[in-house]
Amino acid sequence: MQTFLLLFGNTSQLSELEFQAQYPHLPLRRLAEQLFSFQSETDLSAEMMQALGGVVKIFVTRQELDNTVSDEAVIEAITALLLEHAEEPYFTISQIGKGQRSINNAAVKALIKENGRQARYFASELHDSALLSHQSKATEILLFNDQERGVVSINQLTAVQDIDDWTKRDREKPYADRKKGMLPPKVARMMVNSAAGIWKQAHPDQSPLLYDPFCGTGTVLAEAAVRGLAVCGSDIDEKAVFGARENLTWLASEYGLQLESSVFYMDAAHVEPAKFPRQVDVLVTEPFLGKQTPRDVELANVFRGLEKMYLGSFKAWSQILADGAIVAIVFPQVTTDRHVYTLDSLIDKLRAKGYNSLVNPILYAREGARVARNIYIFRFQRG
Repeated sequence: MQTFLLLFGNTSQLSELEFQAQYPHLPLRRLAEQLFSFQSETDLSAEMMQALGGVVKIFVTRQELDNTVSDEAVIEAITALLLEHAEEPYFTISQIGKGQRSINNAAVKALIKENGRQARYFASELHDSALLSHQSKATEILLFNDQERGVVSINQLTAVQDIDDWTKRDREKPYADRKKGMLPPKVARMMVNSAAGIWKQAHPDQSPLLYDPFCGTGTVLAEAAVRGLAVCGSDIDEKAVFGARENLTWLASEYGLQLESSVFYMDAAHVEPAKFPRQVDVLVTEPFLGKQTPRDVELANVFRGLEKMYLGSFKAWSQILADGAIVAIVFPQVTTDRHVYTLDSLIDKLRAKGYNSLVNPILYAREGARVARNIYIFRFQRG
């Protein structure tokens, strides 16, 4: 049984939910704020990095030492690991959590030189080195002082997020609109994986139909399609409908996908069941969240309007959702000096309509953004 360490992105709650939904048979252990571990008999690193949006890096534990050993002993163990492979090791060492050791790249390089080999290192923070690790053949070592178990683990990078691929789908698609498609692809992927994974646990031998009623540029649809799901989307903006179709055609060509997809014009609050190939199993969406930079005096009216729109949409969706369908949706949140504006008051109203919240809302906020996102997961059940 091997031990693997997962480094999650900034929204670690959503990353954790995504992982547990996709890999319910692999219990996670929290090590630090964004660091988790799991054990597996097989190395799933490459598969996980392809599938998951919330994992930045995956490490495999190469050695564990009693945490009473000296720093010199740890340096010797790291050096021996690096000398196993590359003729000229190119490496970096990172640490996370409490009880960090006084160990740096230069000390390891010096010991490698004493062993008659040359080495190069790059100094970088754990998260910041993801791009360099992806684009080079660097060996990245992560030290973690596991005080609970009384060991210091030496972990080697085994998989890193393909930043170029994420950037490609975000920046190179033919249709873009800065007022639409604001949901980052990684967040869209995590929402898709969370909702679809929860649904699959109840339907292990079936494949869901995923629907985005506010599809915009098609970000959610694209991330679901890359995961092999059948997708359909709609928008009240005809330009967005044509643009999302164009983006999906581009995606299919770039990734060699055989898409099962449809995108059509429709008001999310006035659904037309005849446009759907079958009942919807998974609904993932970011609705219109109001102005990106609303003034304080506008917020009360803005949120009253949003509540009406959301409630009308949820009511309409009951016509096309299958019993047991999973809904992953973004609710807006704006914080001022005097008040926090949310749509939390909707939850009881939605429960009465058959939508039961499965997890506590997960807050996702871009740095400097006025409007933050609360991500909710519901299960729809007919009365």
